[in-house]
Amino acid sequence: MYVVMNVLQVPAAMKGRMGEMFAKSAERMSNVPGCLEFQFLSAKEGDKQVVYTKWDSEESFKAWTESDNFRQAHAHSSDNNPATGSQLEIYEVMHGATYQK
Repeated sequence: MYVVMNVLQVPAAMKGRMGEMFAKSAERMSNVPGCLEFQFLSAKEGDKQVVYTKWDSEESFKAWTESDNFRQAHAHSSDNNPATGSQLEIYEVMHGATYQK
Protein backbone atom coordinates (compact mmCIF):
# COMPACT_ATOMS: atom_id res chain seq x y z
CA MET A 1 0.00 0.00 0.00
CA TYR A 2 0.97 3.58 -0.58
CA VAL A 3 0.24 6.58 1.67
CA VAL A 4 0.35 10.18 0.47
CA MET A 5 0.05 13.10 2.87
CA ASN A 6 -0.17 16.69 1.75
CA VAL A 7 0.90 18.63 4.84
CA LEU A 8 -0.56 22.14 4.64
CA GLN A 9 0.44 25.18 6.66
CA VAL A 10 -2.77 27.06 7.42
CA PRO A 11 -3.10 30.02 9.80
CA ALA A 12 -5.25 29.06 12.79
CA ALA A 13 -7.92 31.62 11.87
CA MET A 14 -8.28 30.00 8.42
CA LYS A 15 -8.44 26.32 9.43
CA GLY A 16 -12.25 26.27 9.37
CA ARG A 17 -12.30 27.68 5.87
CA MET A 18 -9.77 25.09 4.68
CA GLY A 19 -11.87 22.36 6.25
CA GLU A 20 -14.89 23.59 4.32
CA MET A 21 -12.90 23.44 1.10
CA PHE A 22 -12.22 19.73 1.72
CA ALA A 23 -15.66 18.85 3.12
CA LYS A 24 -16.82 16.98 0.00
CA SER A 25 -13.48 15.42 -0.86
CA ALA A 26 -14.11 12.19 1.06
CA GLU A 27 -17.18 11.48 -1.06
CA ARG A 28 -15.41 12.34 -4.32
CA MET A 29 -12.37 10.25 -3.44
CA SER A 30 -14.53 7.19 -2.71
CA ASN A 31 -15.06 6.91 -6.48
CA VAL A 32 -11.39 7.11 -7.43
CA PRO A 33 -9.99 3.72 -8.49
CA GLY A 34 -7.32 2.50 -6.08
CA CYS A 35 -8.04 5.06 -3.35
CA LEU A 36 -8.62 3.09 -0.16
CA GLU A 37 -8.90 5.89 2.38
CA PHE A 38 -9.22 9.68 2.59
CA GLN A 39 -8.95 11.79 5.73
CA PHE A 40 -8.58 15.50 6.33
CA LEU A 41 -6.70 16.09 9.58
CA SER A 42 -6.26 19.26 11.61
CA ALA A 43 -3.60 19.65 14.30
CA LYS A 44 -5.06 20.52 17.67
CA GLU A 45 -2.32 23.11 18.05
CA GLY A 46 -0.26 24.92 15.48
CA ASP A 47 -0.82 25.63 11.81
CA LYS A 48 -0.87 22.18 10.19
CA GLN A 49 -3.65 20.40 8.37
CA VAL A 50 -3.08 17.18 6.47
CA VAL A 51 -4.77 15.62 3.46
CA TYR A 52 -4.19 11.89 4.06
CA THR A 53 -4.85 9.32 1.35
CA LYS A 54 -4.12 5.60 1.24
CA TRP A 55 -3.78 3.83 -2.10
CA ASP A 56 -3.60 0.22 -3.25
CA SER A 57 -0.47 1.10 -5.27
CA GLU A 58 1.80 3.89 -6.45
CA GLU A 59 0.40 3.34 -9.94
CA SER A 60 -3.15 4.10 -8.76
CA PHE A 61 -2.00 7.33 -7.11
CA LYS A 62 -0.09 8.43 -10.20
CA ALA A 63 -3.04 7.56 -12.45
CA TRP A 64 -5.27 9.78 -10.30
CA THR A 65 -2.80 12.70 -10.46
CA GLU A 66 -2.89 12.43 -14.25
CA SER A 67 -6.69 12.19 -14.48
CA ASP A 68 -9.29 14.75 -15.51
CA ASN A 69 -10.87 14.38 -12.04
CA PHE A 70 -7.61 15.48 -10.41
CA ARG A 71 -7.27 18.46 -12.74
CA GLN A 72 -10.87 19.51 -12.09
CA ALA A 73 -10.47 19.15 -8.31
CA HIS A 74 -7.35 21.32 -8.36
CA ALA A 75 -8.38 23.78 -11.08
CA HIS A 76 -9.17 26.58 -8.64
CA SER A 77 -6.99 25.44 -5.75
CA SER A 78 -4.93 28.63 -5.82
CA ASP A 79 -8.03 30.86 -5.78
CA ASN A 80 -8.67 32.00 -2.20
CA ASN A 81 -6.48 29.19 -0.84
CA PRO A 82 -5.77 29.87 2.84
CA ALA A 83 -2.69 27.60 2.90
CA THR A 84 0.59 29.46 3.17
CA GLY A 85 2.65 26.41 2.25
CA SER A 86 2.55 22.67 1.69
CA GLN A 87 4.76 19.63 1.60
CA LEU A 88 3.92 16.33 -0.07
CA GLU A 89 5.03 13.28 1.93
CA ILE A 90 4.88 9.81 0.36
CA TYR A 91 5.23 6.50 2.20
CA GLU A 92 5.11 2.83 1.40
CA VAL A 93 3.24 0.89 4.09
CA MET A 94 5.59 -1.71 5.54
CA HIS A 95 3.30 -3.10 8.26
CA GLY A 96 -0.19 -2.17 9.30
CA ALA A 97 -3.54 -3.19 10.66
CA THR A 98 -7.01 -1.68 10.72
CA TYR A 99 -9.33 -2.31 13.66
CA GLN A 100 -13.11 -1.93 13.61
CA LYS A 101 -14.35 -1.88 17.21
